[in-house]
Amino acid sequence: MKYDTICHFKNQKFKRKVGIPRILFEILVEVVRDALIKKHEKGGRNPDLSPEDLLLMLLTYYREYPTFLSLGVQFGLDESNAWRWVKWTEQILFESVHYADQDIDFGTLINISIFDAKKGNVRIVDVTECTTQRSKNIEIQKEYYSGKKKKHTLKIQIIIDEDTKKIISIAFEKGSVHDFKLFKESTKEIDKDISFLADSGYQGIEKIFKHSNTPKKKSKNNPLTDEDKELNHLISTTSIPVEHVNCQVKIFRDSVKKL
Repeated sequence: MKYDTICHFKNQKFKRKVGIPRILFEILVEVVRDALIKKHEKGGRNPDLSPEDLLLMLLTYYREYPTFLSLGVQFGLDESNAWRWVKWTEQILFESVHYADQDIDFGTLINISIFDAKKGNVRIVDVTECTTQRSKNIEIQKEYYSGKKKKHTLKIQIIIDEDTKKIISIAFEKGSVHDFKLFKESTKEIDKDISFLADSGYQGIEKIFKHSNTPKKKSKNNPLTDEDKELNHLISTTSIPVEHVNCQVKIFRDSVKKL
């Protein structure tokens, strides 16, 4: 399936199929187009696919994780050419991110860890787990086995800014590592005056970042008060944007499938 087949889709259906909004797709197409022109300035055979098809092939590989044989059949290429053009397009986009205009938010496509936003803003932190390939090595299997998910996973911790909803940090860890341990290891250099909102798996975060909040837990002898319930509801509703980011991370399977 090539770009001509889906170019007439409405924006919502286009995003469902491709995985990114049409406007971002068009921006990335121009990056690929410019790279192709530069690549063939001194001659050479142009690819059989258009810049739109090259980008679509890369996104299809990321999202569906097919074999290169299957991908080549979809786009009319042999297996080796499918691999070559996927890797070339991937490298071009990776390099372009470092020079992109700051108004273009590539945050959901690349791994970043900057923490350069203004102090005082609240950060929302959460971890999602993505199923990954099981290694043949028994010791590696143990490292990636998640007791919570009962499968081999890769943990992805995402921190976003409450106001802008932009990603400001991403960290990765093996499935057996506790969420809070990942958080402590990835935020050692962070200003301790920053405030965080987190779920109940981060109990004790206020000992490190004193202005942070987590939901209150009830116990047998200490039921939740109305104020506690109201606070828990506020934290959960405020944290919804980071769940949306978690969903977007899982759209592209290849980024989390391989160890």
